[in-house]
Amino acid sequence: MIFSEDQLTAVQNMAGFFYTPEEIAINIEVDPDDFANLIKSQIGDEYKSYMAGRFSSDIELRKAVQQAALNHSTPAQQTMIGWLNEIK
Repeated sequence: MIFSEDQLTAVQNMAGFFYTPEEIAINIEVDPDDFANLIKSQIGDEYKSYMAGRFSSDIELRKAVQQAALNHSTPAQQTMIGWLNEIK
């Protein structure tokens, strides 16, 4: 399966909004099972686009949580502590 640049861009954009691989496949008009298997294989441009979208949004969310934690938000501080404990 070969994807156009427009499809790869759509994959990245939708992944950034945390759509599932199946939902993305429906939107870009490819077989959902085939696309999900491509993502699960963790290789190729499709996977790279998917993860780039996920990571970019995850980074922005973590920045927002960090800022809230620095502004004395107890829930945000607890979230940050949870992330810290995950990597220990």
